[in-house]
Amino acid sequence: MVAEPTYLTPGVVLQDRYEIADEIGRGGFSIVYRARDRRIGADVAIKLLVPPPAAARLARERLRREVQVVRQLSHPNIVAVYDVVDDGPWSFVVMEYVPGPDLAVRVRQRGPLDPDAAARLGRDITAALAAAHRRGILHRDVKPQNILLAPDGRARLTDFGSARLAGQETVTQTGGLVGTADYAAPEQLAGGRGDARADEYALGVTLYYALTGELPARVLSRGGADAGRVRHRPRLRRPEVPAWLDDVVGRATMPDPDDRFPAIALLADALERGADGVEEGAASAPADKARCVLCRAAEPFGIGVCPRCARRAAGGDDVLVFLEWTTPGSARRAVRETLEERIGTGASASGRDSAAAGERPLLRVPVEAGARVVELLEAQGLPARAESRTTSWGAAVPPAIVVLAGIVAVTGAAAGFAAATPVLLVTSPAVAVGLVTLAVALRRAPVWNPSSTRRSTLPAEAERAAVRALAALPAGAARALLVDLLRRADAVTAAAKEANGLDQLVIVACDTARDLAALEQHLGAFDARRDRLVDAPPGWLDALSRCERGRDLLTQRLLEASAALSGWQAATVEGEGAETLAALVRDMGEEGRRQEAAAREVAELLA
Repeated sequence: MVAEPTYLTPGVVLQDRYEIADEIGRGGFSIVYRARDRRIGADVAIKLLVPPPAAARLARERLRREVQVVRQLSHPNIVAVYDVVDDGPWSFVVMEYVPGPDLAVRVRQRGPLDPDAAARLGRDITAALAAAHRRGILHRDVKPQNILLAPDGRARLTDFGSARLAGQETVTQTGGLVGTADYAAPEQLAGGRGDARADEYALGVTLYYALTGELPARVLSRGGADAGRVRHRPRLRRPEVPAWLDDVVGRATMPDPDDRFPAIALLADALERGADGVEEGAASAPADKARCVLCRAAEPFGIGVCPRCARRAAGGDDVLVFLEWTTPGSARRAVRETLEERIGTGASASGRDSAAAGERPLLRVPVEAGARVVELLEAQGLPARAESRTTSWGAAVPPAIVVLAGIVAVTGAAAGFAAATPVLLVTSPAVAVGLVTLAVALRRAPVWNPSSTRRSTLPAEAERAAVRALAALPAGAARALLVDLLRRADAVTAAAKEANGLDQLVIVACDTARDLAALEQHLGAFDARRDRLVDAPPGWLDALSRCERGRDLLTQRLLEASAALSGWQAATVEGEGAETLAALVRDMGEEGRRQEAAAREVAELLA
């Protein structure tokens, strides 16, 4: 067995101040020591950075940024971070020293925690995470080894410095897993960045470990009939775990983040409420992703809203989406079969045939969504194009109708002259024009028109904003967060809950989602140019960090709004609705305005 290298031995003094006492832990690229601060006569923890030589410069830059952010956190359940220091070849972080074992050591030595102690630990850590998330700081490595059990009984969350904080993703490669795989959420293991709900998942697995003394079995696939419904239930291993606590852990560890608590504060609330926590704390929003967000009608194309809801929010600049003309035979048959699979009884057989032949539009969407919807359809084997509703009207008239209209006009006029009947001279052209107009209207009417037993209960202005945002947003975190928020908002209004200002919340949330999508797009472009980071000047990295942190702050604001709506749905915030909504609207609006400058700066750097 190869011995681990020794970097700092007892007695070494850093910065003529910190005397190393002993090693107390190791991470991926760091070692933690207990040291004596000679200046104040107290013990501190020293986290020494030991990255590979090729990554040393970027690692130091990352370390400084992490400390700058984490130093803002002052909370009784968070281990304090004091400073970042360079001493010759060493870079290290000075932190508060907590004399006590971590949770992993405690469970190994004394066995699983009793349910009350586990719930108390969960409340401590959710309080710490809630404080961090509010500032846009994600831990990304919640696990038993990072939870210290202080002598006063408090659980203390540590090692934010090795987590991927808001503002650090691109420096450490977007999508790269930072943290421990055993506790990572499914979306992180799949290569996604994850948000605050990934910390929630990791805490859920940690509580499972605290209650059972072992890790849960991993679900290898998220597909199939059980996707989104498989969770980790400690009661299956330890029957004495209360049902309510089993439900809390189960919901926190749902594979689909939309099925978890929408914010860590609601997980904290469930732990505080105990037996009433899950039932009264935060009901989950319906999450059938193949249905319209607003009315639950079938929506198989990934647009988010069905044609009926889109039509109610229609504007004069909407466009019609046609399928491209395909050669009769196998090509058109393939398009027709794909259509039938997608919309089934949502359109008649003749309507599907007309759409497959490119003769009638498949659907109508806001103009800004035309290009995205065309891309969505093409990805599903349905080549398409978008046309203005006011152009190319002649192409929509079948030749047979044109001939019939001509015959009516000519025959009527001839009969009128022959019989000296002026009425025929006037009515026959009018009938011909009417035939053509009717044909145009029918040929410009979308064929996909699914039925629904209900309609959206959102205020009209909010519904219009939602339709346009959903139709235009690309697939990604911003769109998924907005969809979840809209489902919860619709559930609140459908249940006739009192939520004055809900329309403004939805409108501002749509704007926030657009801003978030723009930041995601810029950061994706940066990530594609990752090689430029090697020799990037500090100012360039600072701008990038501000933009990335803005991305996580906007994400957090959307999650907070969803959490508030979930509370209304469960009737747990009555009497506070108007004030809370107003605060959410104000916070999201202010955050969006703050991020505009960061987005412009990043756009200039990309140019």
